[in-house]
Amino acid sequence: MTLPTIHTSRGALRPAILGAALVATLASAAMAKPDLRDSDEVFSRIMTTAIANEIRDKCETIKARKIAATFYVLGVVKYAKDLGFTSEEIDDYRFDPIQQERLRVAVHAFLDENGVDREDPASYCPLGKREINAKSQIGKLLKSK
Repeated sequence: MTLPTIHTSRGALRPAILGAALVATLASAAMAKPDLRDSDEVFSRIMTTAIANEIRDKCETIKARKIAATFYVLGVVKYAKDLGFTSEEIDDYRFDPIQQERLRVAVHAFLDENGVDREDPASYCPLGKREINAKSQIGKLLKSK
């Protein structure tokens, strides 16, 4: 099979040149990755750790499963790296003020939806206990004291 020669106003494009251009275009498209900010999965995983941390911070009868939390966070980083992001890009995302505000709003919305009065630290405990008993991902990062 031979590739056709394409004629343009500037002359003919030879099949080899056309093929090389096509390969270069496909390679750059394959290498293009979305912005980390567009990954709902990464955001969701970070939100899980933020919610667990908020519960642990406020409720006196719940503490973190430190080893489980460490491995979970490492898993989030690995997931982002598997998507093609570098450590620097991940850190830029984590410390970006816009992303931190987005996370804060999402965590507060979750807490509000689950009956937490953010002015009352004791109100975090029932949510934490429910999450622990349900063995949710949030609950797996927490344990009762």
